[in-house]
Parts: sequence; structure tokens; C-alpha cells
Amino acid sequence: MQIRRTNWPLRIGTVLVSFLVVLGIVGPHIAPYELDFQEKLHSETVNGKTVIVMPPLAPSAEHWLGTDKWGYDLLTLLLHGAPYTIFVTLAVALLRVLLGTLVGLYIGIQDKPQRWWLSVENAWSYLPLFIPVYFLLRGVSINPELPTSTLIALFIGAAAVLGVPSVASSIRQKTEQIKETQFVLAAVSMGAGREQILFRHVLPHIKEQVIVILVTETVAVMTLMGLLGMFDLFIGGTKMTYDPVLFHSMTHEWAGLLGSYRGFVYSNTPWVFAIPLAAFMFAVGSFSLLAKGLRDHFRETYQRTPYI
Repeated sequence: MQIRRTNWPLRIGTVLVSFLVVLGIVGPHIAPYELDFQEKLHSETVNGKTVIVMPPLAPSAEHWLGTDKWGYDLLTLLLHGAPYTIFVTLAVALLRVLLGTLVGLYIGIQDKPQRWWLSVENAWSYLPLFIPVYFLLRGVSINPELPTSTLIALFIGAAAVLGVPSVASSIRQKTEQIKETQFVLAAVSMGAGREQILFRHVLPHIKEQVIVILVTETVAVMTLMGLLGMFDLFIGGTKMTYDPVLFHSMTHEWAGLLGSYRGFVYSNTPWVFAIPLAAFMFAVGSFSLLAKGLRDHFRETYQRTPYI
């Protein structure tokens, strides 16, 4: 009797991703301070001596994660930015998978190879998505005149459409493999049409792959957001100030906080950058762990019942 091993990556990844989703829903409501709250320069009496206190403040009982240089509470910023980090990422990944699956199924079910599409796939595989997304959005995102919701919609649309070819490529290859199997050829010989082949034979066999692609695309979108943040392009808008030149995220999404605070890496207040970095890496790691767990689960299931 084969002993079934516990799939820890799947269990832990599911718990962590569920926590992130819940955090994205309730985060702004449980923030300890209002979003515009700032700690100002003030004096305190410590052991009979007057001490000048100025931000950034280190983590303490009043500010669990400390404050930034301008006195904003980091925990409050992270909680308000969580919905944009989590749900914008999931929206892009979901739209990519939906459109990519439709295109991949349509191309893969054709009788002859679509060489024009293969050329698109090959060319697109060498293009970093960061480049077109950056130049498409930079002109409208810095000190924007458009509302935040419009900027978010533009990012979702651009990142989703530009990511469709990579998803469609995976779905197309899997569709072409299934199309050549014996049970599909038998169905075709009995008069089954393309719609029947797709919905009765292809889709049931690629649903696991679609789920894995959805999670891995979520990781890819977060990575894209991190790259954009390092180049001062933040999701939802970038507020640029002069003298000195500084860039601030208008939505406080976690990649934007990373970009805003990257100058604190080598300062004597490293927590200002380290805390948003830890939050962002936690989100990426959670979805990566879930993706690994899902792949292991589906592989194990197939090995037990390869005939299904």
C-alpha cells in the first residue's frame, strides 16, 4: 500500500494566500491610524530630560512597524495598500488566463498549424513585458490628471493583453497534444464537432493546468509590479515632488512603497525599506508556494490514476 505524503507546500500556500485575500478585504478597516495621520517633530521628557523626537520612528508599541521619513505609519500604509497589491494582481492574472485560454483553445483546435501565431509566440517570448507596459503608462501615471480607478484599469488592461500570448502558448500546446489522442480521434470519427471536442474532451483535461497557470501568472504580475516600482511607476498613480525630486505611491501598493523607500536601504533607518520588502516577498512567496503545491498535487493525482 502506497503511503500518501502530506503536501505541505499546498497546505501552507493555501493558508498564506487565504490570509492575503482576507487582508486585502479588511486591511483598510483595521489600520491603526487614518491614512493621512503623520507624526510631527515634537519633544518628550525621558528620565527628566527633554528629547526631540522626529520621524522616521523605529518600531514601537505606538507604531508596530515604525514610521517613514514623513511620519506616516508603515503598518497603516501597508494595510491600505493591500487591496491594490492583491486584487489588482489577481485581476490581471485572471484576465490573462481567460483571454489566453480562449485564444489557445481556438488556435490549438485548428486542423492546420497557424504559422502566423507561432511567429507571434516566438517573437513575444523574447520581449520583456516590463518595457511596453512602462512606456505605455509612464506618460499618464506620473502626477496624473486621470483618476486612480482609471489608471488601475489601464494597468490591468495593458498588463493583461500583453501577457496573453504566453498563456495562449501553453494552452495551445496542450490542446494540440490532447487533439491527437486516441479518444479524441475516435470522437472525431464519430462526427463530433470542434465545440464538442473542446468542451467534452479538451477542457476537462487542461483544467488543472489552467489553475496552475493562474497562480504562476499572479507571481509574474507581482514581479512586473515590483520592476515598475523600482523605476518609479506605481500602480494607481505616482506623485512626483520637486526640490528634492521624490516619487510617492498614490495607492500605497506594496511595490510602490518599495520604489518610494528604496533610498533607505543603506541609511540608519533600514526598517523603512525592509518592512515593505518583507511584505512584498511574503506575497510573492505565498503564491509561489501555492503554485508548487498545486503542481505536486496534480502530478501525484495523475500518477495514481493516469487513465482518467
